Amino acid sequence: MMIENWPREFPGVHWFDEEEERAVLQALREGAPFRYYGRGKPCFVDAFEAAAREFYASPYALALGSGTGGLITAMQALGIGPGCEVIVPAYMWVATISAVVQNNAIPVLCEVDDTLTMDVKDLERKITPRTRLIVPVHMSGGVCDMPAIMELAGRHGIPVLEDCAQANGGKVGGQPVGTFGALGMFSLQINKNITAGEGGLLVTRDPRLFTRAAAIHDLGVPWINGTPTEPEPWALAWGQGRRMSELCGAVASVQLRKLPQIVEHMRASHRRIQARLEGLPGLQKRRFHDDEGHTGSFVILILKTRRRAVDVAQSLRGSGLSPVCRLIDFGLHVYSNVRALVQKVPLSPAGNPWRLPENAESAYDYALGACPQSDDLFERSVLISVPSRLTREQEDAAAAAIRRAVEASGE
Repeated sequence: MMIENWPREFPGVHWFDEEEERAVLQALREGAPFRYYGRGKPCFVDAFEAAAREFYASPYALALGSGTGGLITAMQALGIGPGCEVIVPAYMWVATISAVVQNNAIPVLCEVDDTLTMDVKDLERKITPRTRLIVPVHMSGGVCDMPAIMELAGRHGIPVLEDCAQANGGKVGGQPVGTFGALGMFSLQINKNITAGEGGLLVTRDPRLFTRAAAIHDLGVPWINGTPTEPEPWALAWGQGRRMSELCGAVASVQLRKLPQIVEHMRASHRRIQARLEGLPGLQKRRFHDDEGHTGSFVILILKTRRRAVDVAQSLRGSGLSPVCRLIDFGLHVYSNVRALVQKVPLSPAGNPWRLPENAESAYDYALGACPQSDDLFERSVLISVPSRLTREQEDAAAAAIRRAVEASGE
């Protein structure tokens, strides 16, 4: 049976209405698309940052042009560079690893477990005297075991940067993701829980980190009250021009107000679909570190064998659900699919960061097989998007299609 008119996966887009339209038109009519000044008075990026401080209960928030820019900026603010190892999970988005390389540091891969997030036991094994940063990635709506990660990081004196691009609005024990580590990064790219097309956000409780990040993302000096300000020596940096525009800020400031409702819709749909799959032979449910805190944006089926996963994915694609894929085929979300990483493509003909003398002791392999536990999960797992405005009929149709596909794949 074919599912008709299955929605696209872009969560925030389904919630666009006249509020976003009015905000963008106001920015255009004011002639103030730049965040600091214009023909009129810009206000939306400031409003977005103020709303973010309240929403995430964080005293400092910095809006940027992209989540990738947020990661690069955060790592620079934390002093990541040559001679540093940064631990990242095998399941992520390429931007997480790219940010490490862009800062001339060396990425170190950590296994994921059946939550599809960082395996804390393997994380401990991957720490070396050169480890300078841990980057847990809250993936596909699931949240990391942040209490365990923070305990381990604290024991070793290693800062934590949370990548929350794929779980905005998620919580661990009632605390928002992004507020456990030294810094938290959120993305507003179109696939994310809320969107301005592009955009990023950093939150932190550390005023020095915030000031350094503000300088780095801009001109190399921080703006205060709309004016570039002479910084303390520790805050002086090379700027990267990663400011958020007022047009993005206009949309983002509206979308952030809608985030709880968007997440609750996805979480409720996820819960109802999963309930219809209980007891299905041959199917392992993805485990969550917080059953109430994940954002519900994907159902991930873990099958007993690779062959069954191949069959289930093929059947579901034919049913009209989209996107559907095995995780091993999920493009640049899987370490071994990132060709630039596997081949250690340098930033310049000098070979950096791989050939820098400071990184000589950090020799790692990134080809398929580097993370065997994760590889096995990627081969056996099938990912299905949960759009943010499903009807009960669509939920029922999706659950029925999944049951048929899993039952048909039986050995």
